Amino acid sequence: MQAKIYLGDCLELLKGIPNSSVDLVYLDPPFFTQKTQKLSPRNREREFQFPDTWKSINDYAGFLFIRVQELHRILRSSGSIFFHCDRKASHVARFILDEIFGKRMFRSEIIWHYRRWSNSQRSLLPAHQNILFYSKSSKYKFHETRYY
Repeated sequence: MQAKIYLGDCLELLKGIPNSSVDLVYLDPPFFTQKTQKLSPRNREREFQFPDTWKSINDYAGFLFIRVQELHRILRSSGSIFFHCDRKASHVARFILDEIFGKRMFRSEIIWHYRRWSNSQRSLLPAHQNILFYSKSSKYKFHETRYY
């Protein structure tokens, strides 16, 4: 079996994927930063960017909801989704995933911690992101890998 990676707006790409045909989804959507995100490779020959600006949190939630519904449709009954988010809208993602997958299908949350070098603001420093793990059913596959 060969893995495939798709690049593009998942809503358009999902239309061509049959129901119940995917084992695993990793979703890294916009984070509701209200900024245009920019990234250049090390050689700085190109710049990649995308707008992460929304009229409201409800517009953002609508964007996520229809995509998560489609992802749920293509997952096999033994499939899982890992949804990458941060503090700005993790509550929205969790609500949507609970609504579509069901609260009982929440399996775990991965906290991805990283270093920040300075803190010029008078508050706790944001130094982590979240990956929410849901399954489509209680018969999900999980392959444990140990690293020593």
